[in-house]
Amino acid sequence: MAKEDIVDSFYRLNIDLDGTGTTFTKISLLQECAPPTAEKTSDTITATDDQEEVEVVVDFKKNSQIDFEIVYDPTDPTHQKLDEMWESNSYADFEYEFVKLMRTKAFTGQLMKWKEMTDKEKKLRMQGTLTVSNIIATTV
Repeated sequence: MAKEDIVDSFYRLNIDLDGTGTTFTKISLLQECAPPTAEKTSDTITATDDQEEVEVVVDFKKNSQIDFEIVYDPTDPTHQKLDEMWESNSYADFEYEFVKLMRTKAFTGQLMKWKEMTDKEKKLRMQGTLTVSNIIATTV
């Protein structure tokens, strides 16, 4: 592999503010966030006369949770949307974007944790956990 083909891992977490699922806005002051993942499920179908374990993939995927942290700005529209999601127990569409790779993962999520993190030497931070209910699409 040529070294010039290696891509930096800059990323963004974007949120759909208008509910259309087509226009995403970058969540500002994002400090950290892992990408959404999906895990395949398998079933053990070893027969009584098999001499080794047999597993097959089932058409079912387990989705993930995403932990993230932002520097909180109560006037920012994306932060207000997260506050609204917390209060209303609602879902929103998100997009995890690898900036240099130009790859995105779109998904639906619900905010399951939203708490303040205090440190006198830092600005107020909020930590959240999104439960991924559906990875809609991955674009390359």
